[in-house]
This record gives sequence, structure tokens and C-alpha cells, in this order.
Amino acid sequence: MNLKELGQNIGLEEEEFIEMLDLFIESGGADLDRLEAAIKAGNAEKAHEASHSIKGSSGSLMLNEIFDLSKSIDDIVRTGTLEGIDEMVVKLRNDYETLKKEIAESKS
Repeated sequence: MNLKELGQNIGLEEEEFIEMLDLFIESGGADLDRLEAAIKAGNAEKAHEASHSIKGSSGSLMLNEIFDLSKSIDDIVRTGTLEGIDEMVVKLRNDYETLKKEIAESKS
């Protein structure tokens, strides 16, 4: 992922974009934890709140893979069901962790 290019696409310099990504990693990680906990508890409403938050922040940063996946999850849990989202949530966690590593590597 080219962080400099992504930042330029939304009108930010690379440093500014990385700062925004750091905030996303912090808040998105908490939202992802809430999503996983809500699924474990069987609470579709809480899962919807968390997935909706991830969708919004990832969309604002043009993190398209994370956005698309969180949107798909959000579309399902919004209907009140948790069926069929387990693999999507695992992929979302993996994509989040990959982004986190890429951000750390860009700083070194």
C-alpha cells in the first residue's frame, strides 16, 4: 500500500496522513474489539454500531479494502443477524493488522 499516494488522494501530505492513520489504528482497533465482543455475545445491535464506525472512518481515509469489508459486515448486522460474518470479521482483523504493520514500517 502506498501511503504517500493514499494521503495525496485525500489532500494530505504523507506525514499528516500517517497521523490520521495512527488515529484510525487506535480507534479502529477499539471498534474492532467491540465488534468481536458483540459477535461473541450475540449482540447484533452492538456489532452494527462498531462495524458502522469502522466503515465510516475507513471510508474517510480511502482504506477501500477495510471499508468494503466493514460495509458488508454492517449491511448484514444491520438486519439483526450475525450469521455469515465470522470469516469476514477474521479478514477484517487481518487487514487491520496488515495496515498497522505497514504504518509501523513507514515510520522506520
